[in-house]
Amino acid sequence: MATEIRLPDAGEGIEDVTVSRWRVAVGDAVNAGDVILEVATDKVDTEIQAPASGVLLKINFRNGEIAPVSAVMGYIGEAGESVDETAPAAAAPVDKSAPTQPAAESATTESKATESAGVKASPVAKRVAAEKGVDLAGVAGTGPGGQITKQDVLAATETTPGAAPTALPGDLADESSLPVRRAAAEHNINLREIAGDRPLSTLTVYDVLSAAASRAAGKTVRVEPAFVRSEAAAAAPTQPAAPPPPVSTPAPAAPKPAAAPAPAPTQPKPGEELVKLSRMRAAVARNTVQSLFSAPHVTTMWDVDMSAVLQHRAAHKKEFAAAGVNLTITAYFIEAIVAGLKAVPAANATWTDEGVVIKRYYNIGMATALPMDQYGIGGLIVPVIKNAGDLNLMGIARAVNELADRARKNELKQEDLAEGTFTLSNYGTSGSRFQTPIIVQPQVGILGVGAVEKRAVVVSNGHPLEPNLGDYLTFKPMTTLGFSYDHRVLDGATADAFCAAVKKHLEGYGV
Repeated sequence: MATEIRLPDAGEGIEDVTVSRWRVAVGDAVNAGDVILEVATDKVDTEIQAPASGVLLKINFRNGEIAPVSAVMGYIGEAGESVDETAPAAAAPVDKSAPTQPAAESATTESKATESAGVKASPVAKRVAAEKGVDLAGVAGTGPGGQITKQDVLAATETTPGAAPTALPGDLADESSLPVRRAAAEHNINLREIAGDRPLSTLTVYDVLSAAASRAAGKTVRVEPAFVRSEAAAAAPTQPAAPPPPVSTPAPAAPKPAAAPAPAPTQPKPGEELVKLSRMRAAVARNTVQSLFSAPHVTTMWDVDMSAVLQHRAAHKKEFAAAGVNLTITAYFIEAIVAGLKAVPAANATWTDEGVVIKRYYNIGMATALPMDQYGIGGLIVPVIKNAGDLNLMGIARAVNELADRARKNELKQEDLAEGTFTLSNYGTSGSRFQTPIIVQPQVGILGVGAVEKRAVVVSNGHPLEPNLGDYLTFKPMTTLGFSYDHRVLDGATADAFCAAVKKHLEGYGV
C-alpha cells in the first residue's frame, strides 16, 4: 500500500505552505530519510524527508502551488503500484465544518462566510476554486451535507466555460497575491470575473472585498474617490439600485453587479525595474502594517552607559570561548530585558478585549536581518530564546550563538519562531544609532538597541543641573535604547520604569 507524504507540524497560525521545489520526479527511487521536497511558509523554508523507501508514485502539488498544511503532498510505494483514484481527496484537510469534528476558529470563520453567500464548501475547495476561476455557486457538492469538495471543483473545471487554468511554475507573473486569493476563497469571488481583461496580479484585497460587498447588497458598490466608477453606474447615476433578490432565489439567477475596477498595473518607466515580492517580504509588509495600525505605538528613548558591560565582557570573553561560546553584547541585552520584564510584568503581556494577559515565562525573540539580494531587498526573521529567565549569561549567549548560526544556514524550524513574549531588535550592529521598531504582535513591546559608540558625557561632582567647579567632560561607550510599546497596556511611566530597570542592570553589571 502506498505511503502518504505529509507535512510536519507547521506551528500555530500557519494554514498553508508554498511548494518551493521537488527534488525528485515521479518514478524516481527514494530511500527513507532522503530530502525529497522543499516547502516555504511566511518565515521559514522546510525540507521534507521521504517517510519510506520506494518509488515516488504521484505528486499532488507542483512547484509554485499552495498546499494546506494537512495536505497529502504525494505518495511513495512499489514500482508499478497504482494509487487509488480517490486518493487526491485525501489531500484536502479534515473537514473542519463537519459537526463531528472540532472546529478551529479560522475554519469556522471561513465556513460562516461561505454559507452566508449560499454556498457550503471546504477550505481547500474554496482555494482551488479561486485559483481556477470557478464560481462555487454553480458547483454541485458531493460531500457531507452537500458540501463542495476539491474533487467537485476539479470536475467543474472540465465543464465550466472560461474557467481559468492553474498557473504552471514559471508562469506565476500573472497570478494574484496570496492575500487576494485567500480573500477570494473566503468570499467565493471569481477573480477572473472581477479582473476582466486585466492581469490577476493587479487585483488587491480591497477589490475582492468591494465585489463581495456589492454582491451582498445587490447593487453596485459605492466607489470611493480613489476609484473610477464603472460605465454602467456612470450612465445612470440617478437610477435607484435594484432591490436585492429574495433569499429563496437561486444564487446563479442573481444579477451580477459590476465590481469597482482595479487600479492599473504598475508600469516601470525607462530606467526602472519592477521586483516581485518574495513570500517573506510580503509577510513582513503585512505583519508590520497590521501591527502599526492595530496597536497604538509610542517610543521612549534612553541613553545607557555600557562601560560596565564592556569591562565584564573583556574579562570573561576567553573563559566563554574556552566553553565554545562567543560572548556577544546581545546576550547582555537579553539578560537585561528579562530583568526589566520582571520589574514591570505588564511589559511581558498580550492585550485582549477581556483584559491583559500577563506572561510569567520569558521567551525573548531576536529580530535578525537576512542577507540582501542584488537590489538591496532583504528579509527579517525573529528566532525565539525560550525560557530565557531560567538561563544565566552563559546559557543565553549559547542560545544566541545557536539560533544565529541556524538562521544564517536557513535551518530554523517553525517552533524556533513561535511563542515569543518580547522582542529585541539590535539594529546597532549595522551602525544605526536609533530607530523606532514596530511591535511583533501579539506582544506589547519591543526594545531597539543602537550602536555602542564613544560620546562626550558630562560628569558632575555637585548639583546635577547647576554648573560647579567639579564638572568635567569624559568619553564613555554609550548606546541609545528605543522602546516601542503598546499604549493600550503601558503608559509613559510604566514604559520608563521598564527602561530604567534595563538601564540599571546594564550599568551596574558586575557591581
